[in-house]
Amino acid sequence: MEELAFNWAVWVVIYAAVIAAGLVQGMFGFGFPAVSTPVLVLVTDVKTAIIINLLPNITLNLISVLQGGNWGQSLGKYWRVAIYVAIGSFLGAQVLIHTPSDPLRLLLAAVIFAYLYQEKLARLDWSWLSRHQRASEFLFGLGGGFFSGTVNLSLPVLIIYFSLIGLSVTAMTQIMNLCFFGGRSIQAITLGAAGEISVVTALANIPLTLVAVGGTVVGMKLQRRLAADAFNRILKRILFVIAVALTAQGLAWFVR
Repeated sequence: MEELAFNWAVWVVIYAAVIAAGLVQGMFGFGFPAVSTPVLVLVTDVKTAIIINLLPNITLNLISVLQGGNWGQSLGKYWRVAIYVAIGSFLGAQVLIHTPSDPLRLLLAAVIFAYLYQEKLARLDWSWLSRHQRASEFLFGLGGGFFSGTVNLSLPVLIIYFSLIGLSVTAMTQIMNLCFFGGRSIQAITLGAAGEISVVTALANIPLTLVAVGGTVVGMKLQRRLAADAFNRILKRILFVIAVALTAQGLAWFVR
């Protein structure tokens, strides 16, 4: 892992992205990497963006898991999914370590598009989920974990799965954040063991984590004052533009 020798403009983008992602996390209970990772990838690369995000991600996921109570309806019933996510995250981290960064931009863009059009994906025939509960837990958990390990974004896969099986918002938030927490932890251990996390990067995560927590607190307060639907529409339009830009960056690598 190279030292973080960014100029001041890149650092401004990084901190702005972390603040914005914290606001989203505070308002919706999840979504931090869905905002921070693609923005950081635009100005750095996939691996660096993920490593910069590690500690803020893990911290916010842990906070969200502990909130809400009634864990029996979420963690007690769906803990297996979190295990599969951890396994998938380990496999995805191996791909992240050994694959050039630019092609992964295309994968990240594809996952963002899946998130933006999740309602259309949910209209497909998913009746087999109820007939094969254990198999569906394994497939969606492993798939979500793989995307978490490679591009830091398991949200589309998991939110589609938990929405389809009718999980309540509170329970969904808790179990997804447990999945995120487990996946990020395995990802951090795997990258650390491969020598991808430097001391400088680890130290840089500390102030970014404080900023992320601050943004989350503000987002929780804004949740009571702002129209969440309007905010979500704006967020999706921004993510669409980012996904298009990532696609262009990824395709440019193939035509060099």
